[in-house]
Amino acid sequence: MTDLERKLAEALRGQAEEVTPNLDAAWAEQMRRQRKPRRRRATVWLAPLAAVLVVLTSVLLATQLQGGAPTSPGRPGVPLDLPEPDYGDANGLSLTGLPITEFAGQTDRWEAYGVLGSAVEPVRSLFCLLATPRGTGINASSPQYGTKSPACVSISTDVVRSGYVGETDGPLPADKAVYLVDPAVRELWLFDAEGDPNQARAIGMLGPNRVFLATINPDSPPVSYQLSSP
Repeated sequence: MTDLERKLAEALRGQAEEVTPNLDAAWAEQMRRQRKPRRRRATVWLAPLAAVLVVLTSVLLATQLQGGAPTSPGRPGVPLDLPEPDYGDANGLSLTGLPITEFAGQTDRWEAYGVLGSAVEPVRSLFCLLATPRGTGINASSPQYGTKSPACVSISTDVVRSGYVGETDGPLPADKAVYLVDPAVRELWLFDAEGDPNQARAIGMLGPNRVFLATINPDSPPVSYQLSSP
């Protein structure tokens, strides 16, 4: 190899060494540029998804806060679970009663009384309503109003111990209801099936029990009660 050829070969080798690192750097830069669009594309669809999740989370939290105390579909108060009355048996009734109300019969005025009684079979205490002609009081020979007087209901140990809703041909007019309650009760509110409130009025004591009288809608009698103002 001549000197000229040797010098030419060394020059080419040096240029090759300078070009090779540049090629590596160019290749690395190309790979970096190819990866960047992928990250941008990921950002393009991840950002809206994150926004949607934020909105959904906000709506869910608002719904939970608003519905934290779900409204009960039931009516207000405690259900009045009173037994059906028994009619026409005046045996075992006290002759001392509490006047409840007066009402007009076909020809005379009548007075309704609440009295306490007892039954043997089964043995139980009774709250009874009877109606006699006004002014005659309660005695064994007093005539009774209608065919459902006296009307007697068992007494329980509940707060509202007993009660009677007036009815046609009974000892209490159909627009009245009377309740025997715990003596500690000072206020009694009644609710019909529509949830409409009606405050009963305390009218006296009968034995160890307080008696409340209410004027009601005969077509929508009380079905629940509450011991404070609604």
